[in-house]
Amino acid sequence: MRSAPGDALAMPERGSTPRVLIVDDCEDDALRVEAELARRGMRLSWMRVDNAIDMAAALATTAWDLVLCDHTLRAFDCRRALTVLQRSGRDLPFILHSGRMTPSEGVGAMYEGARDFVVKGDHARLLAVIERELLAQADRAAVRRAEDRIRELSLFDGLSQLSNQAHFCARVADWLACRERSGRNTGATLIVFDLDRFMRVNVGFGYEVGTEVLRELGRRLVEVVPPSAMLARLCGDRFGVFVPGVVDEGQAELLARCLLRVPERPFASVPGGLTLNASVGVALLDAGHVPAVDALMQAEVALAEAKRAGGNCVRIHREAQSRASAFALALERDLRSALARNELRLHYQPIVGAASCHARGAEALLRWQHPVHGLLGPDRFIALADETGLIADIGAWVLAEACMQGKRWHRAGLADFEMSVNVSAVQFVQPGLYAQVEAALARSGFPASCLVLEITESSLMSDCEHAARCLRALKALGLRIAIDDFGTGYSSLAYLRRLPIDVIKIDRALVSDVDRDDDASAIVRAALAMAHSLRLRVVAEGVETAAQEILLQASHCDALQGFRYGRPLVADAFRFGSLTPDR
Repeated sequence: MRSAPGDALAMPERGSTPRVLIVDDCEDDALRVEAELARRGMRLSWMRVDNAIDMAAALATTAWDLVLCDHTLRAFDCRRALTVLQRSGRDLPFILHSGRMTPSEGVGAMYEGARDFVVKGDHARLLAVIERELLAQADRAAVRRAEDRIRELSLFDGLSQLSNQAHFCARVADWLACRERSGRNTGATLIVFDLDRFMRVNVGFGYEVGTEVLRELGRRLVEVVPPSAMLARLCGDRFGVFVPGVVDEGQAELLARCLLRVPERPFASVPGGLTLNASVGVALLDAGHVPAVDALMQAEVALAEAKRAGGNCVRIHREAQSRASAFALALERDLRSALARNELRLHYQPIVGAASCHARGAEALLRWQHPVHGLLGPDRFIALADETGLIADIGAWVLAEACMQGKRWHRAGLADFEMSVNVSAVQFVQPGLYAQVEAALARSGFPASCLVLEITESSLMSDCEHAARCLRALKALGLRIAIDDFGTGYSSLAYLRRLPIDVIKIDRALVSDVDRDDDASAIVRAALAMAHSLRLRVVAEGVETAAQEILLQASHCDALQGFRYGRPLVADAFRFGSLTPDR
């Protein structure tokens, strides 16, 4: 075995010099090929081998552009050489170069995988064949690169370089199928990891910063998950982790809590080093048959439970969650057609003046007359409407119907009667709210001065500056703004001063204890004093007893609402006048 002077087994530098592995038992023939091709303008980087072992070693250690093989060697023929090349896994042009090969033998070899055959001595044709094969090889390499890129795009996430959801599910499915074929009882854990309120990063710092946060998060997760685990970016700020062999609930929860701590370290890409929280859903896969998509869905159900619990926590999937999820899916399906089937209803609960206990307004409360489950309160479906985006259409219907009913009562002689309408957190941040309110007022003829929009504290405080701009735009229509559930969230004097609000509604949780808990009573009196100092009207919710009523009247509360004055009723059953029951 001999290599050309200056050549080594290491890969030669890329350039115009082809790298040719010559399989020939005659050194002089190899040197003649080198000289004749050089005379015609092609310099070779080459090596000669004459047996299977040396050929296999050369293919394994050096990158070649082409194999040039004699037809018949003393102990090694071209068909065995072609077999060595094919077994090496290298896609290289194989050119036969012989002085004793007949055309039929050459064609037969091409059927077996050779690219061409050239008679020894015909160096002009040999040069043309090599040039042709090098160009074809470059084209094939470009196609392979394109195919690899297509595969990468279809299987991997471009942002994090991790597997995408399709690839993740396919790998999990392969593992589960392999387990089933082998008959092993090995279990596994599937985890879904999702950042809490990640949209704040995109809104507050821009999408470029958000992208860098996700890249850094992906790198951190790679460092934390076990080597045997499969990690993927499923979508947005959601990641999936599949860990074979982990079946114990305690082990799974321990791993999930490790993941939970990953975003708690400051992110360098965010100015000020922002830290984040996450929620984690876990599904345990025992020896039973569970399709990959179902396993992922179970973890997603557990994740949704963690989100509903306020985030920054771990939840493990259990069968009851699957039943609840199935019910939620059925409910979502029915909710999508509830408006079209005219199943939504508004009930009205009176709001009375604290001094007179006469109804001065009503709060419109949404109900759903479900064809199977009966009358459902908003706690059963409003969160679902928010999650699915149906709240936009439902909210528009509520505004329109409440304003129409308010106008009917005005025509009946109840001038200045007020209508309060709840706006959900999701509905408040949607850009169509202003247009919905404007349209409801215009179509009904209900005066804007009699409309009160009730918005929860948490909705306003998620982005106080944005909330202030939205509220100012709404108030320009002439309506009033009430903060609902006051006392359960921020209850800060600072934000009360910054936001253009007119009314605060003290939450029933405080009012329920006001007559038997000195602390609750003190908080309510302080809230009243604070609101009145800012010239805000105060409504106390959840009033049920005479003692509560008397204490709130003595504290100069402006208006009262609760079962003491009536439960929510349809418009035709609504009562006016004095609503104070006998004490």
